Parts: sequence; C-alpha cells; structure tokens
Amino acid sequence: MIRKLALIVCLMAPMATHAAHAQDKNPSFTLVNKSSQPIRELFVTPAGDSNWGQNRLTAPIAPGANFAARRKVDGNCVFDLRVVYADNSREDRRTVNTCNAEDVAFAGATKTAAAAPPVTAPAGAASPAAASRSEDAGFRLTNHNKQSIAELYASPKGEPRGGNLLDKGALPPDASIPLKPASAGCLFDLSVVFADKTTKTRSTDLCKVKDITVP
Repeated sequence: MIRKLALIVCLMAPMATHAAHAQDKNPSFTLVNKSSQPIRELFVTPAGDSNWGQNRLTAPIAPGANFAARRKVDGNCVFDLRVVYADNSREDRRTVNTCNAEDVAFAGATKTAAAAPPVTAPAGAASPAAASRSEDAGFRLTNHNKQSIAELYASPKGEPRGGNLLDKGALPPDASIPLKPASAGCLFDLSVVFADKTTKTRSTDLCKVKDITVP
C-alpha cells in the first residue's frame, strides 16, 4: 500500500509542477481606465500582428473602472493593446508582457486622434498622404528570438543590400530599438542576421507597419 501511494505521489509531482508553471505564464490581465472618459473598445493581439481582431468589450469601461481581460494560456505573453475612447481617439501599447503585469492602465496621455477625412489633391499634384509616405518609414524593431540580432538591413524592394542599421551594436533578446532606413520610400526588404549568422528576410511596407517583431 505504501509503495502504491509513493508511486501516485511521484506521478502527480510532474503534473503539479506543470500546472504551477502554466499558472506563472497566465496572460490574463486587468485593464484600468485612468483617463477622463469611457473606453469604448479594447483590442488585444499577439505582438506584431497587424490584424487587431475583434473588440473585447461588451460594454464601455467608465473612468476609474476596471475590466478583467481573459486570455487563453497558450504560452504567449507578449501582446499589442489598443483602446478606443468615447470620442473615437485611440491609445496603443506595444509589446506588453501581460504575464508580468497584472494591471495595465490607460490614461489617455498618448492618444491618437481619429483619422481625418481624406483630402483630394488638385489634378496632377501628389496628395499630402503620398508626399509624406517617404518621410514616414521609421519603425521599432523588437527581438523576441532566443539569440541576439547582430545585423539588420533595410533595402528598397528589389535593390542591393545597404548598410547595417545596427551599427551601434547587436540587439539582445527581449529588447527593442527605434530605427529608420537610410533610403526614402515605403517598400523595403528587411534582412535580419542573428548571432549564429542565420538570416531571415521579409518584405514590408514601413509606411504602414511601424512595429516589427522578430520571433
């Protein structure tokens, strides 16, 4: 009987350890509205995903109120968050590790105004949006890989590789850095070179995608 009990305890120990580990990686969090107006919508998506998905709220969050945002425990902890306020302005938080943060507060300090109606340019003239696209190719690079990013190249699509944008040093795991290509334009071929010399390449419109996450 004692031997049977000892065997059961030994079998249950790994299960308990696994359960405790999963609990440590719980990505659910509490959204706290510290702004002066209601939060009407909440979007939560894996970091770097350009598709925000569906609104997570069934009712607005009043100023000073909280909302428990439940996430499936699947090993993912890093998310991009977006809230939309009652006046249609929005506030984004990028690469938030919700496994390490029980409360995530939005105070309206970095709100972005709702998009203005499009402006029609005179015939033969470039629209203001088109004129500014080449000036808006800056982005933030986040390294979620297990090894450092030794080099990063951003070359206009189809053109030869230019200079290394990480000329001041490698980007370690779980770190991020703002960068801007030396060339004008929007469409770039991005080449990431890791410490072990392996390379990942992708084509991206940097006028639309402002956060690049390397898995």
